[in-house]
Amino acid sequence: MRFYFIERKTFSRLYNAGVRYIQQNQQKLNITCFILHDVDLIPENDGNFYTCESKHPKHTTLRIRKLNSTSDYSRFYEFLIGGALILTFDMYKRVNGFSNLFWGWGGEDDDLSLRFIQRRACVVRPSYELANYIALPHSNGRSNNARFKLLTWSTVRLDTDGYNKIDSMIRIVHILNTSTVLHLKIDVDANHIYYKSASIGNSQLIYNKTYADLTTTRGPVTTRVAKKLTS
Repeated sequence: MRFYFIERKTFSRLYNAGVRYIQQNQQKLNITCFILHDVDLIPENDGNFYTCESKHPKHTTLRIRKLNSTSDYSRFYEFLIGGALILTFDMYKRVNGFSNLFWGWGGEDDDLSLRFIQRRACVVRPSYELANYIALPHSNGRSNNARFKLLTWSTVRLDTDGYNKIDSMIRIVHILNTSTVLHLKIDVDANHIYYKSASIGNSQLIYNKTYADLTTTRGPVTTRVAKKLTS
């Protein structure tokens, strides 16, 4: 097993960049299964196996409690896929990976879940007895206040916002490669229209650009969306 750390100064999910690097070096790395894991969560049951299913993505985080807490486990909403998600590259590519528009905390996992629903992909889960986790204490990141607006149009921009756009947005500035760890430091183009608009919280710019890109494939949809945004 190897651990992959993809780092940027401002918190944003960079799974797309990590997956892209792996695919570009797949002949040497030979990675067949991705485990997308929150670093603050520790699985409690050895029977909660971290292995890929052949046909479906697997979500293994069903109940969580804080470290040293006397409270019972928290159970989250049914379509949650945050925490630990296990899948193959073909499954990841089928939904075009994660959105590139989410900065700060919140929303990106729900966006990915909606992508699975749109692609009619079934997410499998172990039993509640197995899928228990301890959450380690950590400081809270800054919330992404634009996440609800972004989620509204998640499935519409699925094909134009995600893994297939990551090459134009990032470059790798540092690589630390050991036998067990690969650490990538990523430089994000803050002047890119997607990133610039997301980072300053101007969701209108995001929508203008996103749905302009949809014109060639979803023409009538673009018009309806534009009317709603300006109303």
